[in-house]
Amino acid sequence: MKILYVYGMAKTKDIPVTLRKMGYEVEEYPTVQDNSILNDDEIDEIVSYVRDHGITHLMSIHLIYNLAMAAYKAGIKYVSVIWDAPYIKMYTPFGKLNNCWFSVFDKLDGERFRNAGIPHILYQPLAVNREDVIKWSRGAQKKLAGRYMNDICFVGSLYEDNLYDERVKNIPVNIQNYFTSIFEEAAFIWDGTNRIYGKTSKDILKYMELVSPDFYIDNRLDIEDVQLFEIIYLVRKVANIERIAILNTLSEVYNVVLHTTSKVEQEKLGNVEVRPPVSPGEAAAIVYAGSKINLNISLKGIEGGTPQRIMDIMGAGGFVLTNYCAETAELFEEDEEIVMFKTPEELFDKVEYYLKHDQERKKIARAGHDKVVNCYTYEKKLERLLDWVEEEAE
Repeated sequence: MKILYVYGMAKTKDIPVTLRKMGYEVEEYPTVQDNSILNDDEIDEIVSYVRDHGITHLMSIHLIYNLAMAAYKAGIKYVSVIWDAPYIKMYTPFGKLNNCWFSVFDKLDGERFRNAGIPHILYQPLAVNREDVIKWSRGAQKKLAGRYMNDICFVGSLYEDNLYDERVKNIPVNIQNYFTSIFEEAAFIWDGTNRIYGKTSKDILKYMELVSPDFYIDNRLDIEDVQLFEIIYLVRKVANIERIAILNTLSEVYNVVLHTTSKVEQEKLGNVEVRPPVSPGEAAAIVYAGSKINLNISLKGIEGGTPQRIMDIMGAGGFVLTNYCAETAELFEEDEEIVMFKTPEELFDKVEYYLKHDQERKKIARAGHDKVVNCYTYEKKLERLLDWVEEEAE
């Protein structure tokens, strides 16, 4: 087996580095590929590289259309590790190619892919580079020397540039009120039930397109317009509502820090201290380990998966307080390795409790760190993934 690893939007080297440590022969393609653009010249160049270098497998994070087609033309296997959910780019002819294998971290997403006719889907939790996260965690603890920088920290987007705010603002008030009712029903409840999907109809979308010149659905995927609308318009708007409201409310009582690329006016964030995004690695580990509580507020579209944010926080030795997810409860012992909430009231009660109980909080953080570095590593993930690819191909 000779693997050509190709970089797309995600630039992490964890996969090729780990594969080499495992004894695989790995080359890294010199040109970064756009995840969503099909380019015949790029495809032909990849095919030539594959044939000239004796490559047997292409590999990347996320589905890269050029790679799927290049692998198909060259008659080799393409293996893709999916980090996002819901990952709608799979609903294309490229996902259905029989030479493409996908590792997905959201069980429900995986089920939907199988039902859509995508042949090769393997559920796997996301992972960390064990050697690196242990090094970063130790480095962070040494620099912090037992001190904390923040009471509460959230690292992530506020989805302030969501399409709902951009394109739905000029629709009639009665339709806006209908969507507001969906937001009121869906937001701030994390019990495993999706209250967004199935609430919009084709007739509503047609009406919106007729009355609002700003609204349109650019759908080139193998899913219905209604499904696409709910995923890219409503899911992200709910995340925008939830994250801003929770951070604001907590900041009325506690020191709350937000590391983000989002551009949000300070008046919308109250007492929240906004800081620049943090780079992966030891810098992020210092932030996670240096915060008493690290929040995770997942997109409602991540229904059956544990986000990378949780794995990274735990890998750094940080304490995680996250919205409830059944799959996360399967991966980690609740209240022993991770703490979860289903309502805002439960979130606020647990924030108050764990800020007052340092030793209990530290014990949970240590246990979470140990679970991640022993169970959810790239080495374990890639070993199972490549074994599965070969088993499926027989």
